[in-house]
Amino acid sequence: MDEKITSLTELPLDILVLVFPYLDAKSFLALCGTCKAFHQDSIRLDSAYWAHQTRSTFRVPNQPVVQSDGARWQKLYRRLLTQSRVYTWGSNSNHRLGHSYDPVFAPGHHIGGMRLAHRRGQVRSYTPKEMDNTRELGIIADLQCGHVHSCGEEGWSTTVLTSNGTLHTAGVLNGEHWTGEDGRLQALSFPAIYANDVAHHEPTIAIRQFSAGRSHILALSDSGRIWAWSDASQPAMHIKFVNVDLAEVRKSSNRSSTNEESNYGHVRQVVAGWSCSSAYIHGTGIVLWGPVRSAYDGETDTMLVYENFEIPRTGYQRARGATRESDEDRILGQEVGVVMNYIILENFVVFVTDIGKVFCARLEESNTTEDILELRALENQDGNALDVQGSFRRFAVFKGGEVIIVHQDYLDECWDARITNPEQTGIQGLKKIPALQHNGVISVAFGDYHFHALHSSGKITSYGNELQSCGALGLGGDGGPTGRLRGFDFQGQLRTSSLVPHAYTHGRQIWFRPEQNMWLKVMDQGGKDYEEVKERKELFNADRNVQGEVSEWVEQEGRAWDKEKGEDGLGAFFALRVSAAGWHSGAVVLVNEDLERRDVYDWENSTFPRLKLSDGTEMPGSKDFDEWREGIPNWELDVEV
Repeated sequence: MDEKITSLTELPLDILVLVFPYLDAKSFLALCGTCKAFHQDSIRLDSAYWAHQTRSTFRVPNQPVVQSDGARWQKLYRRLLTQSRVYTWGSNSNHRLGHSYDPVFAPGHHIGGMRLAHRRGQVRSYTPKEMDNTRELGIIADLQCGHVHSCGEEGWSTTVLTSNGTLHTAGVLNGEHWTGEDGRLQALSFPAIYANDVAHHEPTIAIRQFSAGRSHILALSDSGRIWAWSDASQPAMHIKFVNVDLAEVRKSSNRSSTNEESNYGHVRQVVAGWSCSSAYIHGTGIVLWGPVRSAYDGETDTMLVYENFEIPRTGYQRARGATRESDEDRILGQEVGVVMNYIILENFVVFVTDIGKVFCARLEESNTTEDILELRALENQDGNALDVQGSFRRFAVFKGGEVIIVHQDYLDECWDARITNPEQTGIQGLKKIPALQHNGVISVAFGDYHFHALHSSGKITSYGNELQSCGALGLGGDGGPTGRLRGFDFQGQLRTSSLVPHAYTHGRQIWFRPEQNMWLKVMDQGGKDYEEVKERKELFNADRNVQGEVSEWVEQEGRAWDKEKGEDGLGAFFALRVSAAGWHSGAVVLVNEDLERRDVYDWENSTFPRLKLSDGTEMPGSKDFDEWREGIPNWELDVEV
C-alpha cells in the first residue's frame, strides 16, 4: 500500500496548481513564503495562477503570446492595484480623445501662406495625453477606439472598461449629436430595470469583455449576456437569438474550459466588426448578425435577432475524457480544429485554431458566407496555436516570434483563386516588418492608415502614416519640422506624414514624458550654438537618408530616458494595452510615479547631433562626433507599409 501524503509539499505540481486558484493573491503569497519548496519560481511565479488572478480581478484581456510568462503577470497584478492611467492621441474630433480644451480656436498649421485653425473639439494631440477624469474611475482594465466610416460620420469614440465592469465612452458611436460635456467621459448605461444592479456590479451587467466596432459597441457580461450600444446616450439592448440557444452563468468566470457539454450555449467572446456584430458561442461557433440600433422605449430591454448566420465549421470542440467523437467531428478536428481567436474585417472573418491553422471567410450580402478557406502560407508547421489581431482592412498573425502583416487584398486574391490555385502558390502580400520580428511583440492595433505594436517590455512602437499630420502615430513633432527628428517625411499641401524607411528597422517608440518632446524642440532649434549647427541641419533637411539615420540616433537616445527600473524590474511607463482606429489611438499604461518624476537626461543642454553616417560621411560642424548608444544599425530599407 502506498504511503500516505502527510505534507502539502509532497503533492505533485499538477495537483497543486488545481488548488492555487482557490487562494487570493495575499493567501497565495503567504503560502509561497512558508518554505523553500513553495518559494521556487515554478510555484511562486506560476503563470496559470497569476494570469487567472490578474484577468479575473482586473478584467484585463487575455494576451495569448505571453500567457506562459508568470513573472510578467505577477508584476502586472501588483502595478494594477495603484498605477493604471489612460492616454490618447491623434485627432480629437467629436471629443473622442477625452481631452478638454478651453480655446475656441487652437493653433493650426501654415499652408501656402494661410494659417489653418482647428474648430473647437478638433484640436490634435501629437503625443500621448492623459484622458480627463479617468483616475476617478479607479483601475482601468481595457481601452478600445471606435473605427471611422469612410464618409467620416461614424465611430469617433474611445471606450474604457474599469475593473468593476463598467464602460465609459468619450466621443460618439454612430454619428449621433454630441450631448456630453466638452471632453467628458460618459458611462454607458443599461435599461432602467437594472438601476439597482449597477451599484452592486451584478453579473448580468458587469462587463468582462467588450469590442468597439465602426458604429457600435458589443459587450459580454460576467453571466455571459450580450449587450449592444449604438448610441452612447441610450441604454444598452440585451441581444438574444431566435434560433441559437444561449446559456448564462451566475458568477464571474474566465471559463477557459473547452468541454462542450459544460460550456454549450455559453458565449466566450464578442467582436464588433465593420458592418456586423458577432459572438463565439460554444457548441455553435462564430455567429454573425447585423448591428442593432437603439430602440429603448422605457420598457423593452431585449432585442430579439431573427436573422443570424454561422461561419461554417467553427463550432468544433475537442472531446474530453472517455467521450467518443463521431467520424465527422474527428475529421473536423484534424482539418480545422478549435477556434482560439477571431477578428472581423471590412469584408472577411479571419480565425486561428488550436492546430496552428489560419482560415478566412468572405462576407457576402447580409453577412452570409458560403465556406471557409485555409490561408496556407500562414500555417504554423509545428502545429502550435497562433494568434490573430486586426480590424478594418489589415491584420497581424503571430507565429512563434514572427509577426506577419496582411492586407485584406491578399484575402481577396486567395479567395478568388480557391478553385484555380487551391495551394495559393505565388500569391503575394504577406509583409514582415523587421522591427516586429522576434522583438517581443504581443499585440498589434490598426487604424485606417497607421498601426501600433505593443511589446512585452511595455513599450509601444508606431508604423504607417498620419493623414493631415493628425498625430495618430503619437510620436510628437507637433505636425511640423520637429517631427523630422522622429523620422517623419511630410508630403503634399495637406502634410500627410509618413515614416522614412529607416524607421522600420527598429521601430519608433512612443514617449510618455512631456520633456522628451521639449527635448526635440531644443535640438531642432540648434541648442546652444545655432551657427555651429546650421550647416548640418541643412544637410539633414535636404537628404532623406541623413534624416533617417539622425532620427535613429534620436530613437536610441530616447530609449535611454527609461534606463532606470523600479523594484519590479519595470520602467516608469509600462503599457498594458494599445488600441487604434481611424485617426486616433489610445493606451492603458501603468505608471511608476517615483520613476516618472526623476530627471534622467540632460535635455536642456543638448544640441543637434553630429554623426559619422553608415556610408562613411561625416556630418559638418566643429563639435565632437556623437556616439551611437547601441551602434549604427544594419539597415533594412526595402520595407513597404
